[in-house]
Amino acid sequence: MTMEIYYFSGSGNFLAVARDIAEKTNGKLTSIASVVDKGPIRASADMIGIIFPTYHEPYNGVPLIVRRFVAKLENIDSKYIFALCTYGSVSVNTLNFLDEILQSRGGRLVAGFTVNMPYNMGGSSLNNPEKQQKMFRVWEENLEIIYEHINARRKVRFDTPNVLAGKIYGLIKYIVTPLIFLFKPTTIRHLKQYYDLKNGAYDEMLPYADGTDKCSGCGTCASICPVENIELVNERPEWQHNCEFCLACFHWCPHEAIESTELENTIRYHHPDVEIRDMLRKNKG
Repeated sequence: MTMEIYYFSGSGNFLAVARDIAEKTNGKLTSIASVVDKGPIRASADMIGIIFPTYHEPYNGVPLIVRRFVAKLENIDSKYIFALCTYGSVSVNTLNFLDEILQSRGGRLVAGFTVNMPYNMGGSSLNNPEKQQKMFRVWEENLEIIYEHINARRKVRFDTPNVLAGKIYGLIKYIVTPLIFLFKPTTIRHLKQYYDLKNGAYDEMLPYADGTDKCSGCGTCASICPVENIELVNERPEWQHNCEFCLACFHWCPHEAIESTELENTIRYHHPDVEIRDMLRKNKG
């Protein structure tokens, strides 16, 4: 069986996870950012993996770039498709929504997995190395289980245990699930307030979530952006309103110059096993 693994990553968490899965399955690893704008994507492998971060869960948690990528997939009706989404707090509807998109393309999400990783938009894990290491250990401990499911082509949903562990996490998940969708109006209000937007749905406004800067002109932000949302003009970044809110520019800027009101006091972070050259090489194909 042949395997193609597509991933999207901003802070490196998801590149690290994708590399682990590719190594276990002998899969071909491809950045979603490197193929999403190249026309129809015809799947040739027997098995397809899609790995990405979950964010803005009230809006189904699937990043816009992943939605565009899946909407271009062809020849997937007979494929074993699995997805692995990483999250910083709780994942509710992401896998179901992804399955809906795949069904519109003639495929199905056969297996879905979630894994807890540091939340790069804030939270206690960003300034707690011990908590981060626990997350990484839990992932490593469950990698073999996930591989066995994939290798056996099982139909399964598997939640890698949250660092809160077991029954406590399960209880919190089911308590929070009905409440999390109450945050939809808050998300829209923040987008309008922070980015001076007047009207539009979430999908229409999110690409305008550009940052502000105190820039030295090094160009890292333009190089690291997976969707080429940043151009350097006279050694200063200009935002192209094509943002995916992956926060790659924010977390990888060597001078911590990228700023956003919404990210005030957020600690800069990237996965400790991923270097910037890995991100630059993988994002551009």
